[in-house]
Amino acid sequence: MALEIEIKLKVDSLQPAAEKLKLLGAKFEGDYLQIDSYYDDEKDSLVNSDRCLRIRKHKNHLGETIELTYKGARENHRFKTRREIGIKVDKAEELAELFEQLGYKIRLTLEKKRSLWDYHDCKVALDELPLIGTFVEIEGPSDQVIEQVQKDLGLENLKHQPASYAHLMEQAIAKAGLNTRTISLDK
Repeated sequence: MALEIEIKLKVDSLQPAAEKLKLLGAKFEGDYLQIDSYYDDEKDSLVNSDRCLRIRKHKNHLGETIELTYKGARENHRFKTRREIGIKVDKAEELAELFEQLGYKIRLTLEKKRSLWDYHDCKVALDELPLIGTFVEIEGPSDQVIEQVQKDLGLENLKHQPASYAHLMEQAIAKAGLNTRTISLDK
């Protein structure tokens, strides 16, 4: 099980971070459309214990890949840190059916646009989501390395957003009074 350490920073625009990454010589991995479906049981046991079970579809000009991810509860660290298991799978529909048979249902499905970069041992994601806006997410090997990348990007004055995209989306859905549990970029 890997340890995920990351920060999420709310930004007004992704363009300055993209330009800075280019200037720093970061390696551009590509642009993706990601469709995340979060699952839980009737009692919301995973959400209530700060855990996550997700099927993510990554789509780009090369095609589609599918990943099953389990994230454990947050650990007591300065930045968002949790245990993570990610498995590449071939058939999202069959996996979703398996979850249903085990008593899990889709709690939320959301789309986001993601530009992914490699820089200084970190994955830097420039994310655009409906309802909640644009974010820079930095995932790396330690708080110190992530903090340095944040500084290199000129984002050191921005406060870290500890909530997950799913949690932020749940809040935005409630605030907007929406009845849907599927949020796409065209909404």
